[in-house]
Amino acid sequence: MTRIKNKIIALLLPMVVLFATSCSESLEEINVSPNSLPDTEIDIKFVLTGVFAQSASISSDITISGGELSAATQYLQRDFTSFEENNYDWGPKSFASFYEPLKDSQYIYNRAGEEKTGKVKDYYQGVALIMKSYWFGYLTSAFGDLPYAKALQAENGGDEFFKPEYDNQQAIFKGIINDLAEANSLLKGAGVIQEVSDADIIYHGDALKWQKLANSLRLRFYMRLSEKGGTDINPAAEISAIVGNSAEYPIMVNNGDNAAIGFVGTNSDNSWYGGPLRSSNRSEFYRRKPSATIVDDLTALGDPRLTAWVRPVDVQLMEGATNEIVEENGALIRYTTEDVDARNNDADKENDLNTSLFVGLPVALTDPNQFPKLTDGINVNEVVASLDGSVYLAAASNPHASYLSEMYAEDANPMVKAVLMNAAEVQFILAEASVRGWIPNSALGYYNSGIQLSMAQYGISDGDASAVYDKANNTLIVFDQGVYMAQAGQIFNDATDKMVPIMHQKWISQWFTPESWFDWRRTGLPNLNVNIISGAKGQATPLRFGIDDPFNEENLLQAIGKLQPAENDQWSKMWLLQ
Repeated sequence: MTRIKNKIIALLLPMVVLFATSCSESLEEINVSPNSLPDTEIDIKFVLTGVFAQSASISSDITISGGELSAATQYLQRDFTSFEENNYDWGPKSFASFYEPLKDSQYIYNRAGEEKTGKVKDYYQGVALIMKSYWFGYLTSAFGDLPYAKALQAENGGDEFFKPEYDNQQAIFKGIINDLAEANSLLKGAGVIQEVSDADIIYHGDALKWQKLANSLRLRFYMRLSEKGGTDINPAAEISAIVGNSAEYPIMVNNGDNAAIGFVGTNSDNSWYGGPLRSSNRSEFYRRKPSATIVDDLTALGDPRLTAWVRPVDVQLMEGATNEIVEENGALIRYTTEDVDARNNDADKENDLNTSLFVGLPVALTDPNQFPKLTDGINVNEVVASLDGSVYLAAASNPHASYLSEMYAEDANPMVKAVLMNAAEVQFILAEASVRGWIPNSALGYYNSGIQLSMAQYGISDGDASAVYDKANNTLIVFDQGVYMAQAGQIFNDATDKMVPIMHQKWISQWFTPESWFDWRRTGLPNLNVNIISGAKGQATPLRFGIDDPFNEENLLQAIGKLQPAENDQWSKMWLLQ
């Protein structure tokens, strides 16, 4: 809280000076150091904005900046430097970066209880509970047991709060779910709270939308517990109760309900990670390349999200009679005399060649900087520079691999947000609940709705020109939504296990979020392990983050003792997975 207080004081200081020079009040009253202002003189709506801004920054850090989650979900791969995270060689991680939004959410809850009344108080406390639940839900899902009941209370002093005990996951999930239920009750009928409409950069004070998020998060966590028996939490009954009473438990239904935080793009603190203000070195953008898993999958589906998220290669590979790079019809082509089929069908997956216009970096290569491996002696950068000076050839460049689309290189873009939860996820949760027999509605209907919401989230519309890559003809064609949805429906209807198409499309829809990692651990879908080439543990994806907590080692060791096996690494199973 002190850090936020100082930031706000820094913003208010010019106004204090202006006021002092234009007011006739006594100097004794005016000449008070702003650094001595009690925190109660700072409106908690500014703290609320800080919680959202911190959440956006942390979300982009864990899904884009760090390589672990993007590797686990197989959305991205990294090259140039620090690519060992792609191979799942992970080290322990600290809780420290998550402290501020958690502590500040608790602070908002407490101060609202002291200073606010009526529906304004209910709004602040409900939103604070939701944000706290969101981050504790992520943390326990990613790490396992962690401090919860006695966390965020260091001001009470003593080892009980400086070194809080680690609560077990079952207790943490119960606490989270109870807090979300309380938030739903607090927010019911609160309407739009005008005094926070400018500070609430997610829903602009709309309590109903926050209520929808609270109940949608409950659906998320109940489904996360769906494979965990032997508890007094009944996911089937709870999900059925929420879905069966929309008046009491409204949930997210369209993209206007998405909990997504946009980036302002005016300084390094409020900009998207890939933009120049946050990453002044352009190579930071280029080193994070889409993985072959997502690129090949979207290509095979004829999915327009491919061209929304990914750029074509600068230099396409093709088999030919000579080894050369030439310009043909405005495009650069590198011809190779290698037998592409033979290389792609041998046992060496590190040696494959991809002749597509969209090429992802294969997952967990020994040395991704050497992709693709060609020994024809061509000095690629020199030849390409002579043919097209606009092609990026500096650090982290690879003209034969796709980069993310240009919107991900901007400081701010309306399509690029930190997504805490989207309506598409809710539809896929309901599709799964329907398949499990927990709710009566059509699984296919929810599945179709999830796909359409995901596309609309990125501004994709029926009839968009050059939106679909037709690999067979190596060209971009118009998006025909009817054709795509008919194909998606056929895939669903033909599937023996309906969970396979549901989790497949859900994985696509959760692009740049951690949710598909948690879903994969729970269901094994989609089968991401099959794509791993040289992982630290063969074809295995990590199950958790190891914990770095050196100042609370005694309690940490007790928590580690409950893992299977009892080792603080990325391969041990937490309670949720045992």
